[in-house]
Amino acid sequence: MVFCLLWVLMFLLYLPAARAGFVTDFTGWLYEVRNSTFTDYINRTHFQAHSLYQFTQLVTYFFYLLLGTNAWLWHLLFITLHVINATLIFQFGSRLLLDAGVPTGKMIALGGVILFCISPYISEVIVWEPAFHFLQGLLLIMLVLTCTQRYIHSGKRKYAWLAIATYFLSTFSLEVFYITPWLLLLLAVFYRFLPAFDKDRLPRTIKFFFAPMLVLFLGRLALYRFIYGGWVSRIGTGAVSSINHDSFGKPAKYLFHLLFLGRFFPDVPRNYVYAFCSSGKGLAFFCAVVVAISAYIIFRFRSMDGKGKVASLFFVYVLISLALLIPLWFPEMLLVIYDRYAYFTGAFFYMLLGILFSRIATEHIKLAVVSFYVLANLRFTILVNRYWGKSAQIINSLLYQAPDPGSRTLILLNLPESLNGIPMIGSEHQSEYKLMHDLLLPASKYSGHVYDGLSYNMLTPDDGAHVTVINDSTVRVTLNQWGTWWWYEGRGGNSYENQDYRLNMIDGGHFYELTLKKPSSNYVLLYQKGEFWKLVDMDLRGADQD
Repeated sequence: MVFCLLWVLMFLLYLPAARAGFVTDFTGWLYEVRNSTFTDYINRTHFQAHSLYQFTQLVTYFFYLLLGTNAWLWHLLFITLHVINATLIFQFGSRLLLDAGVPTGKMIALGGVILFCISPYISEVIVWEPAFHFLQGLLLIMLVLTCTQRYIHSGKRKYAWLAIATYFLSTFSLEVFYITPWLLLLLAVFYRFLPAFDKDRLPRTIKFFFAPMLVLFLGRLALYRFIYGGWVSRIGTGAVSSINHDSFGKPAKYLFHLLFLGRFFPDVPRNYVYAFCSSGKGLAFFCAVVVAISAYIIFRFRSMDGKGKVASLFFVYVLISLALLIPLWFPEMLLVIYDRYAYFTGAFFYMLLGILFSRIATEHIKLAVVSFYVLANLRFTILVNRYWGKSAQIINSLLYQAPDPGSRTLILLNLPESLNGIPMIGSEHQSEYKLMHDLLLPASKYSGHVYDGLSYNMLTPDDGAHVTVINDSTVRVTLNQWGTWWWYEGRGGNSYENQDYRLNMIDGGHFYELTLKKPSSNYVLLYQKGEFWKLVDMDLRGADQD
């Protein structure tokens, strides 16, 4: 019943974004799965970021054979995987609460997973297809924790074998497996202090679960060291060694996002909070709060009621998952991008929040607080899902509209980088537009050269640029709106040149000039406005072409 309830909720909530998500890293993955040998694909031979993702690659290869590039099928798969995760969290959390003597445990756990499902911070994981391994990563964690919990209940050794096998697979997937043994160990310690459970469950869990997984964890590190010469996969050892003062402010920033919907604050107060979190005073305050709560848990855990004990466990789970985020990138601009990193934290955070909400004694105050929080989350989730849907509509329109230039060179003067942080096409040296077009519309591949000029951040679906022809070889491209900025290859726009043209960046937030190196008759120049491409008329001089 819980699975069906959550699935319908997610389906309705994410219906506007059903055809979105085939952007950025998706094109690289699709190219690899179509053009690599099976061995190269499984081992990610052609990827610059070194990792041991063989299990993930095998699973995604199977799903590609099954689903192809059908956006609806991928969307339904992602919704279903997330709901499976949420259902496992519900079962795990409700059993913790019931075991701790909380009779309303199922309702509290249901409230927690509903908060998890309606959070706007999971939209990137649900909609963006390259985020598959985040869904899979949480699934593998929850399977291990569920097996451990059932072993503590029943004492059956089969759960140990299932947990170890699952963890072994997870070591060849997203690096979130780093925290799994410690989550498991804390779960065993939690049950050690519940009177209804045998005290020998803790040493047995360490023997049959934690110790074998620790061996697998160390073996995985050693294998990566042997193959690649480093210790940290995916982000590289350098990302960990370069951790600095600012890095330790990231957990507080993510909690600001999750608890207060901080991503959606206006720029000035949001940036003020970010700056405070990274400051010496902010770090001292955050650490003092964490230390105080942790000390309280340590010294008062035995005397806590059931809700307090379960909340304490989820609080520590949140801290452990936040620790994983310290060396990762934290974007301070735009919406959605990199929210996937908080997916694991959110799974535990919203369960903790559900328990805290349940402790509000006055019913009408509780109702008011919960209603406000639910409505605020729904409002912003609907907002970002509409952005996802609109961005997909614009992308599809642009992919189908651009003409085949034949023997002429096609230059796309302004491409959408994102829509308020929703990733779109972007601009690359090797045309991202051409790659996306040829992969998703293979029947109409371009035969000639295609160039991405620059890209920019859309703030509304009607944003775009206009063009002024300066002379027979030079055009000026000007954004129609302020504050959307030029981009190139994932960074701020810059001047560059190639064999066909020279691009001179004059104002990174407004306009640039492009000079052709061959007669203009050899080119097709297109500029974008909203969902449409418009053709530059090189014979119309000195007037803005809208």
